[in-house]
Amino acid sequence: MLRNFCSNRSGGAAWTVCVALLMTLVPSLMAQTAGTGALTGTVTDSSGAVVPGVMVTVISLDTGQSRRVTTGEDGSYKLNLLPPGNYSVRFEVAGFKAVEVPSVKVNITETAVLDRSLEVGAQSEAVRVEAEIETIQTTSSALGTVATAATVTELPLSTRNYTNLLAMSSGANASVQDASLIGKGTTLIAVNGGGTAQNTFLQDGVVINNWFSFNTGVEGVSVGGFAIPNPDAISEFKIQTSSYDAGYGRNPGANVNVVTKSGTNSFHGSAFEFFRNTVLNANTWFRNYQGL
Repeated sequence: MLRNFCSNRSGGAAWTVCVALLMTLVPSLMAQTAGTGALTGTVTDSSGAVVPGVMVTVISLDTGQSRRVTTGEDGSYKLNLLPPGNYSVRFEVAGFKAVEVPSVKVNITETAVLDRSLEVGAQSEAVRVEAEIETIQTTSSALGTVATAATVTELPLSTRNYTNLLAMSSGANASVQDASLIGKGTTLIAVNGGGTAQNTFLQDGVVINNWFSFNTGVEGVSVGGFAIPNPDAISEFKIQTSSYDAGYGRNPGANVNVVTKSGTNSFHGSAFEFFRNTVLNANTWFRNYQGL
């Protein structure tokens, strides 16, 4: 019917109507992007019945920014496009005690699930959940590993290159750099038997692969790789090795998503010193054998 309508009409107005109708048939983008996460769950009462109309407020513990959403008729809620980080979550509705969860972690590319049960009482009464909340990602079967800023800064990283940590994920096989590449080369990584040029790298949701050299910067290739952010600028990164959704496309290997830090409500900074001298280098076996 739509095809006949469009083919039997002429002029810009008819085509505008056709395009608008086609757009209504496209499902809306949900959950998260390559640089964000999401939070979802269901609110019930003490009997297990769903509670609609609950105001769910999330507040970023880093920036203080807040988002609100109301549970639907089935008691469910969903907050999409949340920057990775820690959030406080508050549930409140008339006739029930408000519930506040002080800290919930939202990871890059993941949808955290946080279900809550409300007790009957005055809305002015609040129940604060002090126990550590463990959210489980049940909305996706993608396999991968999340590395936080603490992981990047606390693990030994002599090259100051986060790609050296990608081999921590299951199914990932990273190359071992020799002395000629340390400090300037990027670790080549193969996932689940794939090639080292079959990976996709994203930074803040934007693909940063160098499609001319098809790698992340290898010695001997005339076209260099992409720029590597300073470890102190990384908020977290995640390597997905399999079962990720088709939205990433193009490459069948790993998807590496890096999110850089944004401003917060507190002053912070870091200092780094890297000292290297030939007198600190270990001698080679052959030089030792020759007494050099």
